Amino acid sequence: MATKLKNVPNLLLRAYMAKTNVYLRGKPAMGKTDTTNLFCERMKQRVPEFRIWNFYGPTMSPTDIQMAMPDIQTKTLEVFNNGTLPNAYTHPDVAGVVFIGEMPNTDPTTLKLLQKYINGEDMNGTLRKPKNVMVIADGNRLEDKSGVAQHGRALLSRFMTIDVYTESEDCIEYAAKHSWHPFVQSMMREHPDTIDNYERVFLTNDAERKRAEAQNRRGEGRADLLAEEGKNGIWASMRGWNRVSELEFAAEELGDPLTIDEVTGSVGSAVSSLYEAHKSMIGRLASLEDVLKNPDTVEVPKKMDELYAMAQILSLRVKEDQLATLYKFAKRIQYDMQAFMLRTMMLRKGFKLVGSDVYRKWILDPQLNKLING
Repeated sequence: MATKLKNVPNLLLRAYMAKTNVYLRGKPAMGKTDTTNLFCERMKQRVPEFRIWNFYGPTMSPTDIQMAMPDIQTKTLEVFNNGTLPNAYTHPDVAGVVFIGEMPNTDPTTLKLLQKYINGEDMNGTLRKPKNVMVIADGNRLEDKSGVAQHGRALLSRFMTIDVYTESEDCIEYAAKHSWHPFVQSMMREHPDTIDNYERVFLTNDAERKRAEAQNRRGEGRADLLAEEGKNGIWASMRGWNRVSELEFAAEELGDPLTIDEVTGSVGSAVSSLYEAHKSMIGRLASLEDVLKNPDTVEVPKKMDELYAMAQILSLRVKEDQLATLYKFAKRIQYDMQAFMLRTMMLRKGFKLVGSDVYRKWILDPQLNKLING
């Protein structure tokens, strides 16, 4: 069993209240770290003094925790704390999260030291995890073939281990709420299988291995460049698409179009080619400027994929004071597409649609109201 990544913040809240440490496992670049940060931001609203101590496992060493120094006078070793971890002996009431990213790639000696801290045990009378501090760690699974090591049972027993996954609709909603570039959002909606193709590139599950074997038997090879991308370590992911989104905004600001090489370097060759074709299709459609000039006569695409793309781009680019004109155009297309436009605008961060005069007029249509409110 696995848990949807979008549900993890609520899970972390329950774990924090129960004073339980959590280890999140999932494929690379899916948003595990961002989800932990989201939980911490929510906790800061509840507890203003709430803090997060961030550590990146692969770069940690034992001296980040404690180190022994010789005492010349007593001819003994004295243990000193680094001071980077919250300490119950110095700040017993501090509240927050110690986050360890990529824990499976942490040095084994460091992990052995961390075990006692994670469990809230005393460490040489000088260091102990405060009672209101939980440890959250994340990492990849063995089957992800990302170079992780098998953890010992002693370490894993100190965590509630949660396997996490994402679905395309959750990713599309996340992109909308975080105002990703319209081209990227439209691509994700039109081609959801390109949001994350890690399994296809690296053959990490039985279905994808069988698909590749069947292609090889037919003499096709892996025709979509995925085999080559696997060698180069490039795949499409939420992290990669976020990068493309930021690059698109930068390109617009500079008036210098994004190149296919930049997209390829973020999401891989096969997906970047499809993205370029998608952008080319959008370029052939009426723009927001065209719609605002001639809402009653501008051409409505006949192909459903083109209409979806156009409706989404319009919904993502329109400004609040342009809604009345967009409404004129929207009344010319079918109800399910109008409902799609309204839902898209509702997800836009800071966009004031609900409660506006245009929205009230729009939603009065009983057929549309039924589609929106189900």
